[in-house]
Amino acid sequence: MAKEAIDPITRELIKNSLSSLIDEMALAMCHTAYSSVIRDIFDFCTGLVDDKGETIAEGLTNPSMSGVIPFVVRAVRKIWGDRIYPGDIFICNDPYEGATHLPDIYLVKPIFVDGEIVAFSGADAHELDVGGRVPGSNACDNVDIYQEGLRMPPLKYYERGERNYSIYRIMEKNFRVSHIVLGDIEAKVAAVSIGDRRVQELAKKYGSWKTVRRYIDDLMDYSERMTRAAIRELPDGIYEFEDCMDDTGFTDDPIVFHLKLIIKGDEMTFDFTGTSPVRSPGSMWLPYSSAYAMALCGARLFIDPSVPANAGVYRPITVIAPYGTAVNASFPAGVAGRGATLGRLFDTIQGALAKVAPDRIPGAFTGVDYGLCTGGINEKGEMFVFTDFLMGSWGGRPWGDGHDATTALWSNYSNTPCEVIENEKPFRIESYTFVPDTGGPGKYRGGLAIIKEYRCLVDNVTCQFRIDRARFPAWGVQGGKPGTLAEAYLTTADGKRRRLKKEIFVLNKGDLITCILPGAGGWGNPYDREIGKILRDVEKEIVGIEKAESDYGVVINRQTMQVDFEATQKLREEALKNTDEREGG
Repeated sequence: MAKEAIDPITRELIKNSLSSLIDEMALAMCHTAYSSVIRDIFDFCTGLVDDKGETIAEGLTNPSMSGVIPFVVRAVRKIWGDRIYPGDIFICNDPYEGATHLPDIYLVKPIFVDGEIVAFSGADAHELDVGGRVPGSNACDNVDIYQEGLRMPPLKYYERGERNYSIYRIMEKNFRVSHIVLGDIEAKVAAVSIGDRRVQELAKKYGSWKTVRRYIDDLMDYSERMTRAAIRELPDGIYEFEDCMDDTGFTDDPIVFHLKLIIKGDEMTFDFTGTSPVRSPGSMWLPYSSAYAMALCGARLFIDPSVPANAGVYRPITVIAPYGTAVNASFPAGVAGRGATLGRLFDTIQGALAKVAPDRIPGAFTGVDYGLCTGGINEKGEMFVFTDFLMGSWGGRPWGDGHDATTALWSNYSNTPCEVIENEKPFRIESYTFVPDTGGPGKYRGGLAIIKEYRCLVDNVTCQFRIDRARFPAWGVQGGKPGTLAEAYLTTADGKRRRLKKEIFVLNKGDLITCILPGAGGWGNPYDREIGKILRDVEKEIVGIEKAESDYGVVINRQTMQVDFEATQKLREEALKNTDEREGG
């Protein structure tokens, strides 16, 4: 029988309908969530997968999360088999059964059309707390998964439309600020229910799910063709790159991420063999689902953004992550503090891709290198939990400077306004601004570091603190230089100051936490930067006069604030001569 023709207009309408329903799910979460982590930071995702757990569509939210929804759905199908009914909603946060880390609570809802499961709508968000030894359930220094909070394998949170009151009560009694967390979970219930409703409407509109599915299959095939075409444009070869996290929080030994990126024809393999093994104690490790999602984020750097984000994109891509390493944690390793690990993994992927196509890939980003989770009793005598993840800047790009204070590509985070923090939490933000002379020098400068300072307004607040890039800077590309290193300090109310690392400590009234983020890497030789841009950076206090001279070889007269071209030429000639001598020229 001849294959039924695909109408291009209908295909476009169905594609846009799928995209719209995913974003409608995301908007529902934003509008109904209780916590600023969802409402302001946007640390959440929505997605739609088919009955076998293959991605149909992803929303414009956090791709490191949405890439995990298929793993959760496959776990649900494996465990529950044919005991899945209309009105069911499954809940899961177990990193060893498809999820990521315990604060990420996934909900997936089966979608039935004509009595058969045709798809699942999914939503996830980072919750303020899921129990465990420390407020926020996000500590870097847990001994194992058992210290991290309430671990839920795929369970029925709703069964045939009725909420499982036992699970609800267990969460209520184990989670700090459970009224906020349970409210956020209901926001996810709203989101996945919208996905269910819209898919059923889509099937009705086009006469049957069979018709819609035929167009979905065609969209997946199209995405596969476009992905394979994009990979074919890249040079075949094996490209290796290594990056490091500073430490685990228990020892000073770095965590090494090694990637062998293999491009052959129209296929791409991410082989993480050689990455550091899991070390106990510590909780900076990733489950395989997260490593897979991050590899897909990297691969999509080469794909036209108009290509639908569905399972077709993933077909030409293989991810090898040896069990028992930092990118595929072995049970019962802790994974709570793996936010910074995600960023370093993406940096490693980006570094390998920069070898493949240096004219298309920027210098290293600085994203989620900081995270702090605090908890205690506020001025009103109420329990609170406050989580803040600090975004850095983009690396210098092949065509322009790195964006300052912009979320990394893999996270799509936003920013909690200082006014919201001060209104809802017992902290005052003393400063939140850029730090001059921190972006990696290059033809195109890396984005600046940011400083953010938190003044604690109450006593006896537990703080779990995460910092990275304090030893290994964000690297540059094509001769671009690295950005500056991260720093963090605790200044107590009596004026004592000490440097912070990955650790847990107690804050009291008047104490100040100072977070200085790392600067992002530059792109291209700094001496190739237009002199006018350097002068403009100096005028805007982005780059100091001394740094303009030492990093870019440009001499600026302090009195006139004009470039001394004669002194600049002499300085650059001397620098070039010294370089040639060092290299044996």
